[in-house]
Amino acid sequence: MELTLTDIRICVDDVKACYEFYRDVIGLKPKFDASGSVYAEFETGGSALGIYQHDLMQKSIDKPHDDAVKNAAERVVLTFFVSNVDETFAELKKRGATVEHEPQDRPDWMLRIAHFRDPAGNLLEIHQPLAGQKV
Repeated sequence: MELTLTDIRICVDDVKACYEFYRDVIGLKPKFDASGSVYAEFETGGSALGIYQHDLMQKSIDKPHDDAVKNAAERVVLTFFVSNVDETFAELKKRGATVEHEPQDRPDWMLRIAHFRDPAGNLLEIHQPLAGQKV
């Protein structure tokens, strides 16, 4: 089982403002034009910095947005590419990882994903492209 860190994702309520901040103030290069989008991603020379609409991230793990706002651990997601979500999910679960959400296909993301929590409560995502998708 090999996990490759693909991005660190911050979950925000105003993607446009954060997109413009990281692009215009910090000077990071966007991977694509995210104007008006719920997701943005920046090149960082290694793993990417992702910015995602907070309420939509909460919806993807079946949590109400109101609960998440109170918890700082809901604001950052470490995402890892894996070759097989289902096999990695089973292995991490066997090793004692706390499951947040079982594997599921997310056609809108072009990914198969699953979510876990670390001992501090931080959210981790494993993902692979859906069949026929290249991400």
